Amino acid sequence: MKKTLAFLISAAIALSGCATSLDETQTGALAGGGLGAGLGAIIGNQTGHAGAGTAIGAGAGALAGALLGEGMKRSKESAKAELRQEMAQQQYGQPYAAPQQPAQAPAYQAPQPAQQNYQEAHTKYNPRTGQTFPERYKYDPNTGEELQYIR
Repeated sequence: MKKTLAFLISAAIALSGCATSLDETQTGALAGGGLGAGLGAIIGNQTGHAGAGTAIGAGAGALAGALLGEGMKRSKESAKAELRQEMAQQQYGQPYAAPQQPAQAPAYQAPQPAQQNYQEAHTKYNPRTGQTFPERYKYDPNTGEELQYIR
């Protein structure tokens, strides 16, 4: 029992150092699997079936950890979307609407009245992406990063 538990703990420590590019779901599954295996080994040892307890605990723990990790990931994405919406509302004075697919045009379109064509000067840019924007923009609408003036 002590050897199994020591092996599981050392394996979890060794594997946690290698996992640097895992998302929340994968990290939760890995951590849950390790904890579940440890608890399953302890409970299984009490009943005389440490191996079966370890296997069942690892599977159940990985599933529970993955579900918790996915919930954390969705919560983080939701917070980012709310932040983008708030920044766009501050910048444009209207709620942010995510880009949508254009609807199919009807078979016949009535002629549009002549519009004045004018070119807005792009005087701000995002240093990371290199995209330029008009003066009235304060934040990049795609990434939410603050824009800088072109020098």
